[in-house]
Amino acid sequence: EEMEEGREGGSGEEASAMEVEGGDESTECLDELLQRLTRLKRKVESGTAGEAKHIARCRARLEHLVSLGKYQKDRGALSWNRKRMNRLIVEYLLRQGYHVTACQAIHDDESLEHLVELDVFQSAQKVIDSLREHRCDVALAWCAENRAKLKRIRSKFEFKLRIREFVGLVKSNQLDEAVQYARNHLSNWAYLHMQELQKAMATLVFAPFMKQPGCSESPPAAMAIDGVEDDGIGDVLSFKRTRAIYGELLDDSQQWEDLVSIFRKDMFQLHMLPCDSSMATHLQAGLSALKTPMSYAKACSKEDPLSLDPLRKMSEPLPYAKHSKSRLICFVTRQIMNEDNPPMVLPNGMVYSRAACVAIANRRQSADASGEQPMDESQEKEKGAVKVVCPRTGDTFDMSELKRAYPV
Repeated sequence: EEMEEGREGGSGEEASAMEVEGGDESTECLDELLQRLTRLKRKVESGTAGEAKHIARCRARLEHLVSLGKYQKDRGALSWNRKRMNRLIVEYLLRQGYHVTACQAIHDDESLEHLVELDVFQSAQKVIDSLREHRCDVALAWCAENRAKLKRIRSKFEFKLRIREFVGLVKSNQLDEAVQYARNHLSNWAYLHMQELQKAMATLVFAPFMKQPGCSESPPAAMAIDGVEDDGIGDVLSFKRTRAIYGELLDDSQQWEDLVSIFRKDMFQLHMLPCDSSMATHLQAGLSALKTPMSYAKACSKEDPLSLDPLRKMSEPLPYAKHSKSRLICFVTRQIMNEDNPPMVLPNGMVYSRAACVAIANRRQSADASGEQPMDESQEKEKGAVKVVCPRTGDTFDMSELKRAYPV
């Protein structure tokens, strides 16, 4: 009986211990489940706040388009264009990094805040500033925050950052740290960018023998092979090829600017933004509509926007405007020359409209003899001693010397 009682007591203790263990496991499961639910709730709240922000922004932009309405001259073209121009200028300032001026414009007109991607460009500018300071920490944090999206668009921005940090360790002669850094952060990229990775790893061998660009073109003595006699030409050519291949990795100025360009490209693609600003697109469309072969001639009118050198350079890659019919515009009156107002050729080769020639003759006639009656167009046949002065050259000709031009 005592043995049976002992067995029953032992089994009871084991059962209670199992119950305690089971209770602990249940508590751990509940705690884990609670943590998951807390993270899920936090994620849902963050997503809801982001959606609400985007919805408010879309609503503001739709209201902006509705308020603009259709372009009508009698309705006030100046105010209609000013709203659009303010938005284009603020977006351009944000893209170029002039955030203080852009924020001042938004402060003056609060409706512009929902019409531009202010938070996107502000966060992007922090990354750009850190890259221009030769720091990768802010850019790597941005990559970690958007890793899934960057992987979806097959971005190599993070890989380039890791290469830059690796090369920085090599240049500072921390070779052991560079090898360890490559094992920790670069080995995962080998299957995607093996060729670039091999090129970067080769700097472990060549960087100690190479200086910054501008050093001597002759190879260091340490690169010579013992026991091999050579005239030196092969070594020099080999060293030049080595500098051409690996020298760009050691050129900080160019590499950091390339990182900025890659970041801009990926950032625009990540947020579905065009690479060029809306202001540049509008400007290019307008320049293309005005661009003609005459815009690049020396006799280009000063009223043509393409007569300005900055706009002319900007329009060089743009196509010419398509004009199915050419029109001749008078240099003096800025009117179209047609059958009712035909072009007249002066003996010096200059061409003006008949109305312009008559107006010039009338002004000269009134200056010479103010008492005489001015000549009108019906009296053109009576071309006596009436003189016409060319506005460009100052040459004086009789009206009888003018000849009508017939454009083909």
